[in-house]
This record gives sequence, structure tokens and C-alpha cells, in this order.
Amino acid sequence: MNSLNFEGKGLAFFKIHFVNVILSILSLSILYPWAKVREIKYLCSNSSLAEQPFTFTGTTEKFFKGYIKTLIIFLCVGLLCIAGGFLAAFYKSSILSTLIFTMTLILCMAIACFFYPIILHGSLNYRFNNTLWGNVRPTYTGKLGELVPIYFTGLVLTTLTAGIYSAWYQVKLAKYLLPNFHFGSLKFDFSGEAKTLFFILLKGFLLTLITFGIYGIWFTKELYEYFVNNIVVKKDDQEFQLHSDANTLEVFEMMVGNFLLVFLTLGIGASWAYIRYYKFIINHCVIPVDFNFSSISETVEDEKAKEPAQKWLDKWNPVLIA
Repeated sequence: MNSLNFEGKGLAFFKIHFVNVILSILSLSILYPWAKVREIKYLCSNSSLAEQPFTFTGTTEKFFKGYIKTLIIFLCVGLLCIAGGFLAAFYKSSILSTLIFTMTLILCMAIACFFYPIILHGSLNYRFNNTLWGNVRPTYTGKLGELVPIYFTGLVLTTLTAGIYSAWYQVKLAKYLLPNFHFGSLKFDFSGEAKTLFFILLKGFLLTLITFGIYGIWFTKELYEYFVNNIVVKKDDQEFQLHSDANTLEVFEMMVGNFLLVFLTLGIGASWAYIRYYKFIINHCVIPVDFNFSSISETVEDEKAKEPAQKWLDKWNPVLIA
């Protein structure tokens, strides 16, 4: 039996998700933080490790403060796009119109791309640092000054190489994020190689195209296995790797079942589809049966987290959450 388990139910999640969507729409997304915290608490309480459920202690107030900052930034980006569009329309009979439109689009995309890793950083801090497993608290100790350059470099090189660099970018990101995740006395790492991922992506793209999407089932299975099987867990001098026990039939049932749930119900079944996907991801990520969970001690202070901020991004630290 897998020690990592999720037992959420589609109907229970639907009751939460449906109300959350309605309230978010009616409030023009102002109540989104309250809705999101409810969802996170449900998912955490139905996830367990060694039969011990997780608990989420995050407050709506903290999420709201980070979300409002995020909302204001993207509203400003939206207003900038609109202003650029009006200005371009004013010079519509001139080549200046195309130049203004292009520059506005590039600027808006650059601002959005700059703030995405900052939002990711804030969201990871909020979710991990407010989750408990008994007395053990998962933590994220990454630095903005390190994450933003990795994200930007990866985005630029992926764009310039028409997606070829994507494999190297994803592996580099995984090799940065995982070592900055801690689960009490447990530490993590990623052992995957970019070359292996590149051939998985290349084969998956070509065969999925040739088979009109049918190979997508095997492609999804390969990607899931690649990322799960390369997660390394360390404790003192000991280490082990997680592994996937998902088979092709289970991937087929999850993917096709979720598509039908969403398509045939005109989106109403999205809550059931999400729970099925979440259950698949967690329940097929297997921990070695001989691992001693009682050996996991409470949160260990990380030296990196205590280091004073050196880079301006870490000093600024706007705490954006989404």
C-alpha cells in the first residue's frame, strides 16, 4: 500500500468549487483568496502520508494581501495594453501605429514575465510554510534573486530556440526548486537529465501528431514517470528515489474520463475531473515501503533561509500570491 494517499471526493469538491466560482465572479475576483484558501484546505485535509493527514493553517487575510498586489499589477498591465491600443489607433494611417502596438505588446509581455516567478515564489512560500503534517512543517527556502534569472534565461532561450531549450529549462528549474523544498528533516533533489527529457518531448510531440493525439496517453505516462522517478529524498546520509506505479490503462482512464466529464457536462464536471487528476498524481507517486516515517523530525532550521538578503529582489520581496 502506498504511504502517500489522496481520498478527496468529486461531489464534496464540487460543492466548494461551485460556490467559489460564483462568489469570485460576482465579486469581480475580490473574494478569490477566500475561495482559494477553502480549496487548499480541502485538498490538504484529504491528503495523507503514512495515514497522517495534512493540515493547512494559512489565513485568508495573508492570501488577500498578496493577491491584491498581484491583481493591481496585472490591472496596470491591462491598462497599459489598452492605452497602447488607443495610441496606435490614433496613428493608424502611419507606420508609427505598428511600432507603438508592437512596443506596447513587448513591454506588457515583459512585465508579465518578470512578475510570474515572483508570484510563483510568493505562492510557494504561502502554501508550503502554512502546511503541517503532525508537527512537521514543509518549507520553501528559495530566493527571488536566484529564481527570476533562471526563469528569464529559460524563457528567452526557449523562445529563441523555438522550444528546443524547454527540456533544459524544465530540468534546471526542477534542480533549483526541489533542493529548496524541505519536509522537516527531509531534503529533496532532482536527478533527471535534460537530454533524456528532450528525447521524451521530441518523441512525444512527433508521435502524438502522427497518431492524431492517441500517443498522448503514452506521452503523459512517460512524462509523469520521468519527473516522479527522478525525485530524490535525502535524510542525513541516506537517500532514496520516488517511483511511479501508473500503468497505461490507468493513464487512459484518467485522461479520457476527465475529457468526457468536462466535455459532456459543459464544464460542470470539471470538479470531478480535477479530483481524479489530483488523486492520480498523488496516489501513483510511491514511497519505498521500508521507509521509517517516525524518523522524520520537526522542521530543521536551514542556514540558507537565515542568510541576509544580498540581491535587490530579495530585499524588495513584494510577496505576490495567486
